[in-house]
Amino acid sequence: MMSKAPLRKGWCPGARRPMPVKDGLLVRLRISGGIVAAAIMRGIAQAGRDHGNGLFDLSARGNLQIRGVRESALPALIETLDGFGLIDEDVATEAVRNVLVSPLAGLNGRSEAGDAAKALEAMLAANKALHALPPKFSFLVDDGSGLSLGSIPADIRFDWTEGTQSFAIGIGGDANKAIFLGHCRGDAIPGIASRLATIFLRLGSSMAEPPRRMQNLIESCGANAIAGEAGLFLAEPPRRSIIEDPCPIGLIRFHDKHCFGVGAAFGNLDANMLDAAAWAAEIFGAGEIRLTPWRALLLPDISDAQADAISTYCATHSFIVDRGDARLAVVACGGASSCTHGTTDTRSDALALMFPARRLCTTGVALHVSGCAKGCARQAAAPLTLIAHEGLYDLVANQTARDAGISDAQRLGFAAVHGIFETIAGKGGRLSDLENR
Repeated sequence: MMSKAPLRKGWCPGARRPMPVKDGLLVRLRISGGIVAAAIMRGIAQAGRDHGNGLFDLSARGNLQIRGVRESALPALIETLDGFGLIDEDVATEAVRNVLVSPLAGLNGRSEAGDAAKALEAMLAANKALHALPPKFSFLVDDGSGLSLGSIPADIRFDWTEGTQSFAIGIGGDANKAIFLGHCRGDAIPGIASRLATIFLRLGSSMAEPPRRMQNLIESCGANAIAGEAGLFLAEPPRRSIIEDPCPIGLIRFHDKHCFGVGAAFGNLDANMLDAAAWAAEIFGAGEIRLTPWRALLLPDISDAQADAISTYCATHSFIVDRGDARLAVVACGGASSCTHGTTDTRSDALALMFPARRLCTTGVALHVSGCAKGCARQAAAPLTLIAHEGLYDLVANQTARDAGISDAQRLGFAAVHGIFETIAGKGGRLSDLENR
């Protein structure tokens, strides 16, 4: 059944409440666990052709977005997606079910993270009081696999740490910045998440301006107050090595299992690419596709012997299959081409900078080009970020676009930015040379 809730620009889109953008309505699918059967993926591809412009996005939260949906076609699209079992019964349930779980959950011999995430989603759907949570309020369950979610921030997070109390409870940030509140078993995750989210709403309701994120509440009330209300306590964070974005591209080996990861520049896909991924999953793997928050797809149960064949096949269908591909060095939002807030061709500029950006920072995401201060393409800080303002850029290091602020005195045209990158990278410079220019 269609909701009569109004469409709002700037809202976190869903399927039942899409967001109008320049190329039509943007419909976001929050697919449980990020797991899609190949046959369903083909159905999504065809639905995008039939009711949209045939283009799709992989979001930074591992969601799949259907682009260019015509308003007149929305009821038919909703009926199709409902038939696939991909959407919730109402807008509020859809919005609150903002849970990210490790893409490898259940494939590494440990089922706790996947089971906990499913139970957490069910709790959020059933607890109507929590439907008042802000749209971006997020939950995360990390299973400690090689594709760590440690660098991804969340309002309430559970990070695998081994032992009988195998998950560390964290609030307000990534695994390095979150405040940790002890440990719990996987089956305790839904209850603890419910308590913390309820406290967030209760404490926030007494404030003149209710907080939108857990970090805002921590800054206002203090972590001790939140922990005490929840019956928890402040604890030492888990011991970790430096957390970096993983690279889920190519053959990924863990235990006796293998996956093959394929990327898409800026997370942009078309219907033919989704069809190709579905075909590859059936022919080479287990008929399953997993969405990731790094704008890549994982195909489980791939053998070593099939790696070259699947790599060749996916490369011919425009996927990134090489970890050395310079397009992996940059992320960018749609900018002026697809966003009403955008004034700059961010993706074209990002591609023009990808080679010097990679030389300055040899692994992971080196550069985030953001069309505005919202920073939609990447929540975490990047080594370098360009923030667009009417065709000019602010250049900042190790900050998010949202936190960087505005610096008119340092604003640069793209030609100047490009020249700075090329000059320092061409001289064999390091990232610190660019930061200290």
